Amino acid sequence: MILVTGGLGMIGAHTARALLDLGHEVVVTTHRRTEVPSFLAGRVTVEPVVTDRDAFLALGGRHDISGIVHLAGSLPDQDPVGFFRRETTGLLNALDAARTWGVRRFAVASSIGVYAGRTETRWHEELALPAAELPHLIVAFKKAVEPLTTHSLRGSGVQPVVLRIGTIWDRSSTRNHRSSPSPPTSTPCSAARSRRRCTPTTAVTAATHPMPGARSPS
Repeated sequence: MILVTGGLGMIGAHTARALLDLGHEVVVTTHRRTEVPSFLAGRVTVEPVVTDRDAFLALGGRHDISGIVHLAGSLPDQDPVGFFRRETTGLLNALDAARTWGVRRFAVASSIGVYAGRTETRWHEELALPAAELPHLIVAFKKAVEPLTTHSLRGSGVQPVVLRIGTIWDRSSTRNHRSSPSPPTSTPCSAARSRRRCTPTTAVTAATHPMPGARSPS
């Protein structure tokens, strides 16, 4: 079973659907959104999001989780420190769970915004990320997500995959997921070094398939 945090959001819901279509069992966590999209109804297990570490780890006692796709996140408000605290707590809980449960792979949402400051018109994984002023609190946190994830999982046997997600659009999102013509388009890249360019795909690829140059899961 694969855990998708934020699994009723736009990206999360389509990721969950793709995993289901591949034959995986899926459990999703949700916070603000309570309506289950019609294309997931009766197909996923829904758990309320938990910010307490022990409560998060307890999910592993109720479900046999073999992989995590961490897509949960909140929107910044007038308190940037509070925003960073919420996001960091959620990330660290998920990383702690990945190590404790011994999952095969941990995929996490970063952002294509981490390339801010690069002047190239084609970005790829071997480009060094510049020390540049970042345009938004979300991008600032996503840039921090990458080293936090890779260092936290080093030596654990859990394969980290960072998804540098680009512009997302899905017309079903304007109708509360009631129709679902196609998965959203995105442009993630893995944290593993490779010479391939970033190509359109979805988080599900990284969650279920080995990434070039990445350590094989134990």
